[in-house]
Amino acid sequence: MMSTVFSAVVVSIGYTLLGWDFAALLEANRHMVKEFELDTGPSIEGITVAVSAFGAIVITIFSGSLLDWLGRRAILVHSSLLLSLGGFLMLWSPNIYILLLARLIVGSGSGLVFTCVPIYISETSPPNMRGLLGTMPQFMFFVGTIFSYCLIFWLTLMSSPKWRIMIGAIFAPSIVYLALLVYYLPESPRWLVSEGKISEARVCLQWLRGKKHDISGEIGTIVEGVDFISDTAIGTVQGQSLSGLTSSQIWPQNTFYWHLSDPLVDLLGSIHETMSETITGSRRNSFFPVFNSFYFPEHEHRDDNSDQQTREVYSAGEANNGDGLRTSLLSQTANVEVNDTNTSFTSEGSSSYLRRHGTQEFMASLHDHDIEEEDEETGGMALPHQPAYRYMENTRRHPSRYRILRLSETADMKSKWRVLLQPGTRHALCYGILIQALQQSAGISVLLRYTPEILKQVGVVSLFSDIGLSPHSTSILISALNALLMLPCITAAMLLMDVCGRRALILATTPILILSLSVMSLSTLLDTGSLECAILFHLALTICFCSYVVGLGPIPNILCSEIFPTQARATCMSFCSLSFWFGGLLSSYCFPVMLSTIGLGGACGIYALVCCIPLFLVYYRIPETRSLNLELIADIFKLSRQPPYVQ
Repeated sequence: MMSTVFSAVVVSIGYTLLGWDFAALLEANRHMVKEFELDTGPSIEGITVAVSAFGAIVITIFSGSLLDWLGRRAILVHSSLLLSLGGFLMLWSPNIYILLLARLIVGSGSGLVFTCVPIYISETSPPNMRGLLGTMPQFMFFVGTIFSYCLIFWLTLMSSPKWRIMIGAIFAPSIVYLALLVYYLPESPRWLVSEGKISEARVCLQWLRGKKHDISGEIGTIVEGVDFISDTAIGTVQGQSLSGLTSSQIWPQNTFYWHLSDPLVDLLGSIHETMSETITGSRRNSFFPVFNSFYFPEHEHRDDNSDQQTREVYSAGEANNGDGLRTSLLSQTANVEVNDTNTSFTSEGSSSYLRRHGTQEFMASLHDHDIEEEDEETGGMALPHQPAYRYMENTRRHPSRYRILRLSETADMKSKWRVLLQPGTRHALCYGILIQALQQSAGISVLLRYTPEILKQVGVVSLFSDIGLSPHSTSILISALNALLMLPCITAAMLLMDVCGRRALILATTPILILSLSVMSLSTLLDTGSLECAILFHLALTICFCSYVVGLGPIPNILCSEIFPTQARATCMSFCSLSFWFGGLLSSYCFPVMLSTIGLGGACGIYALVCCIPLFLVYYRIPETRSLNLELIADIFKLSRQPPYVQ
């Protein structure tokens, strides 16, 4: 998986550039005011932030369509070009107008990076590593922040700091980023499959996983998940989902928790609990009775004949532009059997098995009768509403009755906007928008941006007055040390993301975040000038940042890149990114107002109250998604919104 990991690192360099610009902009604003003689005019800080946010918002509106049209890799390349051009203009910037144009271009590139990088990582990562690699952008963001603070600290030691270098220095790493994207990065296999380029998707996936890795099961799952053959996985059981089970048998309705909680939280929680129990081999699944009919093997034993069939499949797929590959892979996936029920269980094996069997055998077994075959008069139907295995069997028996559509025709019949309006996708989109908006409304990103100014205000820099630095340079140095301290915390989050899960990390770290914000508020309200309060505030601020980068910082992006189906993932992610940018813009303008009215203590108190909202949202409404295939997550979201069938 080294190629997969390195690809995630490469695309995450874009977040390094975002972190660099994030830390450098505020300091550069302090120096450009004098040069452009804007002391009596509008706030240069407000202008530069507004222009950057405007560029990000505008490009994000179209990013979903661009990602589906041009692909993930092409959009990443365009984002690096925008960042390079913006960095060059900021290095030059002879007047305020060129500077604002540069900020607009950089904001546009930032918007593309923020939307595309999580999508690319989620679509190329295996289920058991998706959380780890999905946290990589957060890690790289703070790497960029640290480098930016180090450069700023060095420049502030000069008599006349060069603010153009502070913000324009992203030009050099942007060129490196562009070169790596162009010459190294492969396209997302899921996007290639959605475009009907299955042979190319197989090549990219094989390169990502390694030459010795068997990708036949994974590519078959991806092909099926893009809905080549209508909605047979779920559509065959519409109106009969969870047949034989009443809703009270699935989750209790007589509790206060039930009235607030999304049933999907319990559904996925039970699946993960069953996975953990299966690892020990001691218990079977008790959530869905149909789960008791099979175990989840880590590896499916393949004989020489199956390997030969796979090689024949690939050769046939290349000969007919992928149609034969698609047919054979779906047939293999639909008819896969478990040969060893005593094999040890892993999350990767379970997600693969659940996806393969879950959308065909498992979902079909929720009702007690087989789906009747299509009438002879419907022989002209392009996509018969039958399970995939039955469809493939009938295709072999009656080849003249069926024809397989190219994906472009399928996309015309069922566009991404139709997928977007499905109940499961619609609810997932609401959760994604809410959690992104609440992440920004919590105000931690604003505190990160204003850390040097906050440290000077509360008197922390006075603790280091003997080292011979100015108060401003000292605040920059302390901010760099704070950012450096966050790297071990993010590393711990990367290691725990696929072990503990997304929900557990947010539920564990958000109370610490709330407590640290409350301590910061009290320490500033009680006694601003004392040394003890300054130390207490700095300690609470450090704990606040560390808890944020473990939970509420990286997880919203990871969740938003996981919970949407492939057809609508880019569009839904663009909506979530819009929520992020609007929330960040609102926080950036509200924070100075709160400082001038209720003070830093009051602002921290409000942020502590706001952080309670995402805590309750995650506890009651956001399900756990670790170790599950993206296609399975989307199917379960859709299944959870089907009306339960009561006998």
